[in-house]
Order: sequence, then C-alpha cells, then structure tokens
Amino acid sequence: MIEAKSATHRIRRAYNLWSLFYGRLVAPLEHKPRMLGLEQVGIQPHDKVLEVAVGPGVTLLEIVKRVDKTTVVYGADLSPRMLEKARRRVSDAGYVNVDLREADARQLPFPDDTFDVLYNSYMLDLIPLRDMPVVLGEFKRVLKPGGRLALVNMTKKDADSRTWWERLYLRLPARWAPYLLGGCRPVLVEGLVSEAGFCEVKREYIRHIIPSEIVTATKPGV
Repeated sequence: MIEAKSATHRIRRAYNLWSLFYGRLVAPLEHKPRMLGLEQVGIQPHDKVLEVAVGPGVTLLEIVKRVDKTTVVYGADLSPRMLEKARRRVSDAGYVNVDLREADARQLPFPDDTFDVLYNSYMLDLIPLRDMPVVLGEFKRVLKPGGRLALVNMTKKDADSRTWWERLYLRLPARWAPYLLGGCRPVLVEGLVSEAGFCEVKREYIRHIIPSEIVTATKPGV
C-alpha cells in the first residue's frame, strides 16, 4: 500500500466542501459495494449499530431501515457539514432514532463493548498507514464480544499490482489530493484486521467503477 498524503485538517476541510455534492455524484458510484457490505454484516432489528464515517447519510439511512424504530443507530464523522447532511437525510425520510457525533475514528467517543455491529466504508483509504492499527483497535474496543465488523474500502486486486490511481495519487501535491481524489488511495486491510485481533476475517474483491473490497470480521467472544 502507498502512504496517505493528507493531514486530518485538510481532510475535514475538503469533506466539508465535498458535502455539497457527494450524495449526488460520488455516493451512487459507491452504492453497490456499500450495500453488499451491509448485506454481509447481517444487521438484525435489535442490533446496536455504529457507522463510522457516515458522510451524507446514504448508507446510514439504509441501516436505520434495517433496525426497529425504537433502536437508536449511532454515527460518527470528521466533517460537521457531512453530519448536517446525514441528519437531514434521515429526518426527511421520517426517522428520528439516530445519534450522530463529530469525531475522529482514532478516538471514538463511545464506551468499550457497546455495539453489536460496526460498519465503515471508504474511510480507511484516507488513513495513514501508521494510524490504521489505531483505528482498527478503536473499532474492536467499542464492539461487544462477538460483535461484527464490516469494512468497505477502495482497493486493488492484490499487493503486487500498481494501479493508475496510485500513480496519479503519487504525483499530486498533498494539498490537492483531498479535493481532486477525495484523499483516497487503494488499500488492502484484511491482514491488518487479523493483526488487530479480530477472528473470522474474510475479504471479497469487487470489480467495480471504484474497485472495492469488503472485509468482514468478528470480535472474539468472552
């Protein structure tokens, strides 16, 4: 994997701007892998679910539809304007059972062993390599024993290939990458998820407009 270029403050600023059109232009390109990830994690009506990096709330709304209306769905995002979009999308659809927080995935504002399901899509491809174990450690911390994890990431087929996207990413100045490419580059996280202590780790590669991987795993039980 190549290294991420963009500092956190640049990502936040860029995604505040992306919030103006992400739901209309980018989210449709990511829809198929996101929905496959949701199906694979198997959300049940009474599951306590956290989505990290809710963006404009497109997948959040699908999660809310899958749980009982008395079950609160939790979400977090680095960008306050993305959170505004997500709140409005869910509210306009007639749902009120959400709790959204502005937060960095490296330090989630939730207690240990809280959630049955944690879903995260197209975020780890923004994260520096050194921070990936920190983020995955936070995901594991907030999941209950036996809790399920679903990750959807921009990826490539295998570690040996070098994609045109990677070549373009490497050529861009760091300050431009969040605006022109969303700060994303292909990642491969199956091994990192195993190293973080998850079990039943599985990866599916999706040939798509945005080549994607779905990685599912379980936090070991007591």
